[in-house]
Amino acid sequence: MNTSAYILLGSNLGDREKNLRVALAKMKTIPGLEIVASSGIYITEPQQMAGENPPFMNQVAKIEYQYLPNELLNALELIEKNMGRTGKGQKEPRPIDLDILLFGDEIIETDVLSVPHRELLNRPFAMVPLLEIDPDVIHPVTREPIAEFLIEEEAKEIILYKDHVARQI
Repeated sequence: MNTSAYILLGSNLGDREKNLRVALAKMKTIPGLEIVASSGIYITEPQQMAGENPPFMNQVAKIEYQYLPNELLNALELIEKNMGRTGKGQKEPRPIDLDILLFGDEIIETDVLSVPHRELLNRPFAMVPLLEIDPDVIHPVTREPIAEFLIEEEAKEIILYKDHVARQI
């Protein structure tokens, strides 16, 4: 049985747009994973990072996945590593960052995985592209639409770089 999940892709090192494209292509090779939609690409200033850092390009992909969330996490972390990501969990510039935002309506809290992503409702750069794909998505913990947590003033700081929503039909 497949589970719908949402993955946040982010890059602020190197050719950021290419990094997002390569990561999506690599995600398509994960066994049991099908990408059903991807948002446009947004530019945002780095959050909670020391020093001067390049802006991030962010995008959300909606996937259908037939295995366990930990297996998805392992596959995504392998892509990050293969694309040059170091210092996972550190607030450092990175060529790619792949975060599981939601995995069905599951609530998971372990040492290595927190779903829904614990910072989702505080990150307009994750909510804006997520809501572009699925404007009615419900947060599994609050049981309220995620759109209700998006503050308009914060949303205005998220700049649309490339308008493109791709859906499998």
